[in-house]
Amino acid sequence: MHNGPGENNSSGISGGGYTPVLMELVKQIPPLLSEKPEDILKFFVRVEEVHKLGLADDRSFIMLILPLLPAGVLQFFGVCLQRGNTWAVCKAKLVDEYFPHFIRERLVRELIVFNFHQEGEPLRAYFDRVFQNAEFLQYEATEEQLVQRVIMNLHPSILDLVSLVNNPNHGESWPLW
Repeated sequence: MHNGPGENNSSGISGGGYTPVLMELVKQIPPLLSEKPEDILKFFVRVEEVHKLGLADDRSFIMLILPLLPAGVLQFFGVCLQRGNTWAVCKAKLVDEYFPHFIRERLVRELIVFNFHQEGEPLRAYFDRVFQNAEFLQYEATEEQLVQRVIMNLHPSILDLVSLVNNPNHGESWPLW
């Protein structure tokens, strides 16, 4: 159901000027309830999926997600809006502010380098999660290196099925962060 201008949906987001598709997608994003790096990462990876659809300009999109943010992150994005920053600039500043080097290193290790595929987990979901986390955290590896890492971390029952793929060159070094 489309909310008319000024009407609020259950998430407190006004429907005025936004497409029904965008409104529905944003309503499906659970609010960010903490400022723990893992929670912020998960939330903004999902938000980035919606932003990439290009259904609103950057300023309108940021304003649309404001009701989903806790106080500290809300204030952060308020400053971004005041300065007229683009989504890309706000996202880069968010990474700098909430993911200092040691936090990013830890998350990269947990979510990319040592994130092993679990039996029964859909491959597409696993690949998407690893690649989205790597992109958001600005993981310094080539796409080929990341693909090789994902393949190495596949569950053994799946790895047997991809045995036709070339093994990674053992002489290569990959960034661990």
